[in-house]
Amino acid sequence: MYYQFDKNEINEKLVEIKASLAENKPDAEFVEFSTSVIYQRLKKNILHYRQYGPYWWALKDVLRRQNYNVGNETDSRIEQAYQGDNDEQTIVMADLFYMNEAPRHTVDNMDWLLEKNQSDYRLFDEDMEMRPSITDRIF
Repeated sequence: MYYQFDKNEINEKLVEIKASLAENKPDAEFVEFSTSVIYQRLKKNILHYRQYGPYWWALKDVLRRQNYNVGNETDSRIEQAYQGDNDEQTIVMADLFYMNEAPRHTVDNMDWLLEKNQSDYRLFDEDMEMRPSITDRIF
């Protein structure tokens, strides 16, 4: 599958990020702080979820378990394929994907080529698409 990260490289990146966080915000816990940053992005434009591409479903699970109002819809096959061994890895992978791809793919993009010789994967999360803001309730 495309867009997969090497978990050893992710772990190295995680060490760097956590060291920087400890230096700049010594009382911050990584998962809590990181999910709050991601949630702030989504507050600016709920459709930013699309720019997390195939990592969205695993990231959404982390956000949900941190008590963010993101709903329960998922694509378990994609979630499992694009999640880390733990929440920290999942956040780093999703954020690296976002940082790499957001400049090249606007929020209008919903299609991702995940496998050679396969149709594009369409990322559509009804929980996110059917409300104007992440702060609005899901019915």
